[in-house]
Amino acid sequence: MPQEQQIGRAQGTFAVMIGLAMLIASKFCTAGLQVKLADDRLVFELPAGWEKTDLNAGDVLGGYATQDNRSSAFFKEIGGAIGGSMQDIIDATILNFEQRFEVEKVDEAITGQVQGPREKKWPAIFTTAEAVVKKGRDEFEMRFYLMVFDTGNRLYFVQASTTKPVREARERQIYEMIRSITANE
Repeated sequence: MPQEQQIGRAQGTFAVMIGLAMLIASKFCTAGLQVKLADDRLVFELPAGWEKTDLNAGDVLGGYATQDNRSSAFFKEIGGAIGGSMQDIIDATILNFEQRFEVEKVDEAITGQVQGPREKKWPAIFTTAEAVVKKGRDEFEMRFYLMVFDTGNRLYFVQASTTKPVREARERQIYEMIRSITANE
């Protein structure tokens, strides 16, 4: 085979391989959209496949759900009139769940931090809970992801949820969304 044909064949093979690599990469790429709430005070990455929802619209800064409606996340600003600690807010949320759902499990709350402007970090508390949610005659086993953080000026509450059995990829999206939060107070 002449050298020119060999070069042309190699270039064609290389182009096909690059095309396949790009196709495969696009299937696994989960880059989302940067979302800004509350006059840019809260910023986070919304995973691919999630979109804005009007559910609880009057009560939250922003609500988001997956296209299959199996998972959701809501961001809420808690006014100073509520009082109490971040743990008190988590406890009140769990108490509310116990009154409305069949709560099966609540993990111990852990402390952490939410990224602030520049090198600033805000204190946070996080837990998960599992419950059976009833809607009419239907029952859904759910896992809830609850976080409260304090910026000094405001408290913010994040509640995400997904149906069980929990898909590993979906749970990873929820954790990545929560970890991506920056509070610019």
